[in-house]
Amino acid sequence: MKHLHIASMALSAVVVVCSPLRVAGAESPGNQPVPLTPWGDPDLRGVWTTATLTPLERPRSLEAQDLLSDAQAADLERQTVDQRAASDGVARAGSVGGYNQVWMDGGTKTTGSRRTSLIVDPEDGRIPWKPRAGVENEKERRRYGVGPYETWTDLDTGDRCITDGLPNMVPIQPYNMNFRIVQTEDHVAYLHEMYHEVRIIPLDGRPHLDLRIGQWLGDARGWWEGETLVVETTNFADLTQYYWSSPWRKARPTFRLVERFRRLDAETIDYRMTVEDPTMFTQPWTVSAPMTTNQASRGVTPGPVLEYACHEGNYAMPNVLGGARAAEAE
Repeated sequence: MKHLHIASMALSAVVVVCSPLRVAGAESPGNQPVPLTPWGDPDLRGVWTTATLTPLERPRSLEAQDLLSDAQAADLERQTVDQRAASDGVARAGSVGGYNQVWMDGGTKTTGSRRTSLIVDPEDGRIPWKPRAGVENEKERRRYGVGPYETWTDLDTGDRCITDGLPNMVPIQPYNMNFRIVQTEDHVAYLHEMYHEVRIIPLDGRPHLDLRIGQWLGDARGWWEGETLVVETTNFADLTQYYWSSPWRKARPTFRLVERFRRLDAETIDYRMTVEDPTMFTQPWTVSAPMTTNQASRGVTPGPVLEYACHEGNYAMPNVLGGARAAEAE
């Protein structure tokens, strides 16, 4: 299955962690009681979505504006619906086209706060790349969909049905931004609809794995700070030799991710994440991506998390490589 990316229109989203205070972009909890588990912890269980039109980074055209006006937000939402309808099933010359809108559930709403970016720190709403890392990121971004395609390793990890990397709470594709969270007294686990990824997070105080043991999605450990679940993930394998559609999410030993989940009310989790990597960024940076169980409020079709069978019938790999060989033969 070929997975799509929307690189323009600021219609992708990312998540970061900061303080345990009320999250920018999250709905107000008001006086609603926070649901609790039978053993007394805040209840995170259920099916949630982070789908939103709010982009990860603030568009350059809005660099001096951290919030959209109501009129701007309404216009963006209307344009999104109109553009998706106009492009539904329409392929460019020389292209076989992509999914039609039946498969898309990237949302039709911005976050409740009308922020112009999911990044809340630094204040400019942009990823604080180190100069050289930023240049390399731009090169990789421009490579997507262009090639060259000599071997299977020239396709990104998502096209290969492996992963788009962590944090997968950040909506970088226009579909499959649903999560099922399950919870016990000593573990929290969640299933991400995309790639059928499962993260199991121990809460029992065990130490991280030896740093020499690296993994695609790292090694997660969690603990409660009051009503906030804090999750630290380290021990990422060095997989920088592969092509990643979002280079900042590459698995690498210097990457550290801290996430915070705080249940606000019956329909909202305040999700934040902070990314640290001194080899890539000038400072840690934080994203706020509220999660809701009321999918209809985000313009997403409600429903259970179904199987994402990416490898089965993944025609992207043979077709892209076969097309490249045919072009060479010409």
